[in-house]
Amino acid sequence: MKKLINLLTCTLILVSFSCKKKQPTQEISNADSVKIIKPQQEKITTNLMDKNLIKKIDSKQEIRNDGDYNQMTLFEVKEDISLEQIRNYCSSVKPNYSNGYFQILVFFKKPNSTRFSDNPVTALHNDEKDSKNIKAVYTINNINGYSKLDYYEKNKWESLAQTFDIY
Repeated sequence: MKKLINLLTCTLILVSFSCKKKQPTQEISNADSVKIIKPQQEKITTNLMDKNLIKKIDSKQEIRNDGDYNQMTLFEVKEDISLEQIRNYCSSVKPNYSNGYFQILVFFKKPNSTRFSDNPVTALHNDEKDSKNIKAVYTINNINGYSKLDYYEKNKWESLAQTFDIY
């Protein structure tokens, strides 16, 4: 019986060693981790900013009752900016917006049309004047991982949203 127990113990040890292969490193995305932007993504972001296709205008934070905050950031984009350019931009800057509860990036297509909504940050812009100047809205919920881009062919008022996950 003692030999059987020793044999089983050795077998279990050997099996556990053979099963402990190194797992591939996974990117962990939470508030306590640091996320590294790949050089290619940095290049995309820089190119879009250098070509004045995307220009950051302003940010506004609203403190929540739970002590966290929601933030809206306004951008001006060239009217002919493509969906792919906005998607690439959002993917590359996502790590920069990993704090707070909601992060909402609003892309306006006309100079001097950018403005914060009179509603709370999370209610967005719903009036005709603002909506006719919005090309895209990127919403990030840092608590549950929601990260979606709503892109409008013409503008938010006249076009249906094309919605894309941003990873």
